[in-house]
Amino acid sequence: MAPVERESMEVDVLFVGAGPATLASALHLMNTVKAHNERAEKTGAPPIEPPTVLVIEKGAAVGDHMLSGAVMNPKAIAELVPDYASQGFPTEVVCDEASFWMFTRKRSFKSPITPPNFQKKGYHVVSLSNVAKWLAERCEAAGIEIYPGFAGDQLLIDGSRVVGVRIGDMGVGRDGKPKSNHQPGMDIFAKVTVLGEGVRGSLSKQLIDRFDLHGTNPQVYETGVKEIWRIKKEKHRPGRVIHGSLFPDFLTQFNGMWLYDMKDELVSFGYVTMLDSKNPHNDPHAAAQDFKQTPFMRDLLEGGELVRYGAKAIPMGGLYSQPKLYVDGAMLVGDSAGFCNAFKLAGIHMAMKSGMMAAETIVEAIGAKDFSSVTLGGYAEKYRKSWAYQEHWEARNFHGSVDVSPIFAMGINIPLMMVTNGRGLIDPLRFEAGHTHMQKLADLPASEREWKAPEFDGKVSFSKEHLVQFSGTQHEVDQPSHLVVADTDLCRDVCSVEYGNPCERFCPAAVYEMVPDPDHPGKKKLFIHHENCVHCKTCDIADPYQVITWTPPEGGEGPDYTRM
Repeated sequence: MAPVERESMEVDVLFVGAGPATLASALHLMNTVKAHNERAEKTGAPPIEPPTVLVIEKGAAVGDHMLSGAVMNPKAIAELVPDYASQGFPTEVVCDEASFWMFTRKRSFKSPITPPNFQKKGYHVVSLSNVAKWLAERCEAAGIEIYPGFAGDQLLIDGSRVVGVRIGDMGVGRDGKPKSNHQPGMDIFAKVTVLGEGVRGSLSKQLIDRFDLHGTNPQVYETGVKEIWRIKKEKHRPGRVIHGSLFPDFLTQFNGMWLYDMKDELVSFGYVTMLDSKNPHNDPHAAAQDFKQTPFMRDLLEGGELVRYGAKAIPMGGLYSQPKLYVDGAMLVGDSAGFCNAFKLAGIHMAMKSGMMAAETIVEAIGAKDFSSVTLGGYAEKYRKSWAYQEHWEARNFHGSVDVSPIFAMGINIPLMMVTNGRGLIDPLRFEAGHTHMQKLADLPASEREWKAPEFDGKVSFSKEHLVQFSGTQHEVDQPSHLVVADTDLCRDVCSVEYGNPCERFCPAAVYEMVPDPDHPGKKKLFIHHENCVHCKTCDIADPYQVITWTPPEGGEGPDYTRM
């Protein structure tokens, strides 16, 4: 077969993903170069040639794939754009009342004391989608090119150095053969490539595995299911921020909820479920729907209107799970590098700060004309001296505490962490990857082995198939599935017996279905509804055999998380 002819282009700096980390990084990079040259003109120092900067984004438009709670600490945006408020930063509302609640299926209790990690007064309730759009406008005004609809498929590596990214091919049929509209993906070469693809990014996985950048602990995750509702005006409380947990479930399996009022009688509701559950029937979507049956939520939502739905995995491991942040020619930022303070439920400001520190390091690399680890390692030094590192340091044993047990975490170790600058009883607390916790059906009590399908009322709680319609997700059916299962016979012959095919439960978008296999009477084979995928990455994380790999579909496809 003749080699595929690909177009190529060269830039100085390539950012992969148009999220808060990369957009903040690109903007800070150009601002820093501009400030340097203004000083150089006054002092006679040599100026820096403004770099060519490109941001590629797999979504059809910037913001389409952005989902977060989101109540944002304004610390980083104030550093990046000091006059952000007067520039029209898209704040929905500023929190003036933060509280923590304990919920049961019959009652709810507001804690008389709001724990320090849930104190959000002064934080900004935002739509991360709108934040990305706002940042992108400023990036483009600074001369930065942004290409939406470009999905990075593989890293370009020369020896021990990353030299760029290959874009995924367009116009490939389900059978893997080129269609009439086939277009080979472009090769984009860069002096430095910054990966900010979000959680469990496909290129980030390639980088971390290829160069063994793994942290002391593996990264662990939870899945957040988010819905936006328009509620009755008399129930709307702008400025209210609520966090809470469902009891008694919390005592054996970590969970949490949020409720943030937005503009226009909208509320952001979310429920998070850990992906290290022992239960093979663990279902983040069902858990979120079940929580909405609590009296508090039913009263809030009844008579309201569901507006949007989505899901996203969240990195929970903290400092000891962060990978090495750089190699020759490449850097990791944002959720791709685990910049999320799970203890404080805050990641946007951490992501932006990571990008800003990466940008300052790139400016130094441009000045030195050296994009090797020798210079890019300055990123890690800046991080260790920053408030972002201090935040992670104080929360470094949070997940390790929860991994022992929620009772140990909340009753003993987290209080100790607060008075020992994050240490707690043991430092570091070690833990294993979440999928290793899943128990086989044979190890469960007989009464728990059979999965009981949840019931939905169609008013407040809904099926996955119904909710996916509110995610705006679209994928061309006639293309290879971007959800790659290495061994589907394993699903039919082994997983069905050992775990009961948990992919049918843990996916919040009804992507995986076991259907009768005509070639093997009495057995079922895996069918993948890849067109339903909301890009949350849960399957890539939670599969007990680790044979599911999430890869980007054709550029421009996936969810539409407008206002999420």
